[in-house]
Amino acid sequence: MKKAFTLFLCLAFTGLLFLSPSLIMQGIHKNTYTLWEQKKQSSYTGNLTLWHVVSFKTGGETGVSYLKSRIRSFEKNNPYVFIQLKALTVEEAEAAIAQGEFPDLISFPLGFNINVSQLCALPEQRSLLQPYRDAGRYQNALYAYPYMADFYTLCCNQDALFYEDISLPFDSELSADALSELTELFASSVLELSLGNTAPSSAPLSYLFTRNSSLSPEHLQFWQRALYRSSDDFWEKQSALLLCPAAEAKKAEAQNLTNAITLKTYAFSDYTDLCQLIAVRANLDTKKEQMCQTFASSLLSDTAQKNLTSLYLLPTTLQEGIYEDAPLYLQEYAHMSSSACVPNHFALITANAQNNRLLFSDAAQCREILQPGK
Repeated sequence: MKKAFTLFLCLAFTGLLFLSPSLIMQGIHKNTYTLWEQKKQSSYTGNLTLWHVVSFKTGGETGVSYLKSRIRSFEKNNPYVFIQLKALTVEEAEAAIAQGEFPDLISFPLGFNINVSQLCALPEQRSLLQPYRDAGRYQNALYAYPYMADFYTLCCNQDALFYEDISLPFDSELSADALSELTELFASSVLELSLGNTAPSSAPLSYLFTRNSSLSPEHLQFWQRALYRSSDDFWEKQSALLLCPAAEAKKAEAQNLTNAITLKTYAFSDYTDLCQLIAVRANLDTKKEQMCQTFASSLLSDTAQKNLTSLYLLPTTLQEGIYEDAPLYLQEYAHMSSSACVPNHFALITANAQNNRLLFSDAAQCREILQPGK
């Protein structure tokens, strides 16, 4: 009897060992499925619309291609969420909004005419570098995240300057003193200036915020005169100096436009309004709003920010090990991360609407208008 009972226990134990993996896996699958269903039910599922309003250009991969890659990554991590991307010019986006259209998510350049009432407040993002943290703020709430940026450069045709007996500094950065010395030489020559085709009308504000010091009123007047020719004139040797976003010069290099001239490019200003922001539409239902906010935040992730190097644009969060093979970009990312003067988006809209010429008076006045509360 004792032997029979022992044999029964052995057989039962053997059966349990044989069946237990199947039972355990069924439990795991059940728990995984339950958790997946709970997550699915607690999150938004469905379509989201994203407009990308294009203003300043990139120096490499396009902004649309970049966003498509970010969308693929986001959709992979959020099954049953599908983001429909649409690229528009500033004029197309303004016309669509005027007709009552508005997307769930909107990527737009700083200064784009958008009403804060159309946007929902976003969670604070301490990952943003200090100069960018208030760019999308209105009163005490944050309504947009700046997620990529560019900087202004002064491009010089060295051959044309040499003909005027003007030699250029070796460094890739111009201090206010160096720019003042060059201004004296430029002003006494017959050299003409060009403004980048992709530069906003506020680009000459960059001369107010030169490195280490300020230009004199007379020198400012030289740079802010309304006699700018086009980028095309510069590349065709019709002008000797070009103020433009760095990405425009980088794109020209990729298109071999720089082959015809001996080009020297300088960074010289702390000012940049060359920022792209991401925002979420107001008055969405809670789940949809949260999903949109999650996508907006994803553009500030380390992966998304490091990938901006393929566009030759600057991250707005702290990143290491980028642009090690591009000295000018490495220099400017380090500098602008702590010293950039970035306007508040909504203050810039107001100033542009009022055609506020006080912006161009001096740096203190300009900062007071464009960075209220600082």
